[in-house]
Amino acid sequence: MLSQRSEPSSEGRRIVVCDYNALLLSITGLLRMNRYCVFQAHDGLAAEELCRQLPEIVLLVVNTYGTGVNVGDLVRRVRLASPGIQVLHIGSTVPPELPDDVPTLPEVFTPEFLLSYVATLLERRRTPRLPGDGLRLAIPLGPPIIA
Repeated sequence: MLSQRSEPSSEGRRIVVCDYNALLLSITGLLRMNRYCVFQAHDGLAAEELCRQLPEIVLLVVNTYGTGVNVGDLVRRVRLASPGIQVLHIGSTVPPELPDDVPTLPEVFTPEFLLSYVATLLERRRTPRLPGDGLRLAIPLGPPIIA
């Protein structure tokens, strides 16, 4: 007997792209436990394809090293295909090619910290922004995630 899947959040769908499976699974599991519908993409090309094929995706979570492509180029291509999509970068440093309006979350964070940033980005998606109105955010390190 197949178990029924819970209904996805009415806020839309999510993509997670990270550089190693432990982080990918942690983020995916945390978002799913909080009623987000999450699609896993194991590299940048897969994430880009998901964004092109599924217009209901509203957030791309990406890591500098796991994408297999230049993260700035990936973000620009995804935004051409899905202009309203929000992006959250996870990494120890902010890549110079990353667009100014993409916040960077440190690789070590608490579940509450991640969920807070996801909620902030989804709220920002609902608020129209003017070109050039971006703000680069580097988030200070929080306490480690407990597995």
